[in-house]
Amino acid sequence: MKNIENKINKTFHNIDLPKFDSKKLNEKKGIIYMESKKRNKLPYLVTACTLVLFLLVGFGVYNNNFKVASKIGIDVNPSIEIKINKKDKVIDVIANNDDANKILSGMDLKGSDMNVAINALIGSMVKNGYIDELANSILISVEGNSAEENEKLRQEIVNELNASLVNNNFSIVSQTVTNETELENIAKQYNISLGKAKLIKDIIANNNLLTYDQLANLSINELNLIASNNDNIKIEGSASDKAYIGYDKAKEIALNHAQVTDIVNYQIEMDYDEVIVYEIEFRANNTKYEYEINATNGDIMEYDIDNHNNINDSNNTTISREEAKQIALNHAGVNDVTNYKIEIDNNKYEIEFRYNNKEYNYDISLSGQILQYSIDNDYNDDDYNNSHAVISREEAKQIALNHAGVNDVTNYKIELDDNKYEIEFRVGYLEYEYEINATTGKIINYEIDD
Repeated sequence: MKNIENKINKTFHNIDLPKFDSKKLNEKKGIIYMESKKRNKLPYLVTACTLVLFLLVGFGVYNNNFKVASKIGIDVNPSIEIKINKKDKVIDVIANNDDANKILSGMDLKGSDMNVAINALIGSMVKNGYIDELANSILISVEGNSAEENEKLRQEIVNELNASLVNNNFSIVSQTVTNETELENIAKQYNISLGKAKLIKDIIANNNLLTYDQLANLSINELNLIASNNDNIKIEGSASDKAYIGYDKAKEIALNHAQVTDIVNYQIEMDYDEVIVYEIEFRANNTKYEYEINATNGDIMEYDIDNHNNINDSNNTTISREEAKQIALNHAGVNDVTNYKIEIDNNKYEIEFRYNNKEYNYDISLSGQILQYSIDNDYNDDDYNNSHAVISREEAKQIALNHAGVNDVTNYKIELDDNKYEIEFRVGYLEYEYEINATTGKIINYEIDD
């Protein structure tokens, strides 16, 4: 055994090996029992605790200072997104379009207070002419994980802006945004911010005749004007309509055309129909008047006069088709008409014709009284040049239902006439009428009557 121990020491010279008992080598059949040394675990414990404490402190610092707690969208035409932490300090500012890059030029807002950053950005928009007396609307959108915190932050921002912009005539549209897949897809499809997509979605929910295609390119001020009658959208102040003729002028144009002064049930609101329009409705002498007036130049785009509630047909004389036609032409002040059509339906003559890029529709009683008439100034003869129908009746039906945003309809009727599909149906108490180009599938005209 002595020889074995000498060889081990010679081979591992200068290495402090654990001691072993050579006598036990024989007793345990070659198994050597080493003597264990007790180690001090305290340094390892201290190191582990220090590491955990360091990680906790680091996580807290990151969570409070570098983690995004909320996103704030500012849209005018420049579209900007501000990312803030729990302390309402700016982590990052992102430009969503070229106009936003111009606003952010030379500005470093990282680390600044949220309200300071928002005021600075709005000030830059005013300076660069994006906010003025003609377009004074600002859209503020708050996005975060907590609906309660989002609403609290939205109100805080609105209060701050109302206080800081007290001497300026601004209109603030504010909202909270949930990051939905549908909304994200809409924003990407139309290359707009999530906040603008949400505003348009809320407008369409209130008026399903409008579409994203129509509204996506409008400014925030234009959307604000359209949304002004929507109680579900939070708006502070009034959107500027100084770029338009104004409500009073639009009313004057309608009353002068109707040649009435004593009216009741007067209503007016701004809407969109290829351009911004004033929609006006009122009653006079038991007759219902509806006007659509171009908000920019004051042109009467369309009007409808319904005299059904004032029928007094004591005269039982039935006029001929030719006489009914002449009554309509004389009233319209025209002679040479195109695409003329007349038929009897529900004890009245229904007359349709076109003249000078306008479409005229008349309902005339069998005794010769004009019950209702409308004139559509947006009609274009080019839409009717091709007399061959390309789209099917089912396709035309689906176009109308998609535009109306409905599925379950009653009293449905469709017919092809003069290269257009004429479609009628009811949903509840609403009656829908559509004219759809049979070649292109374009909606030529539509009317909703309650």
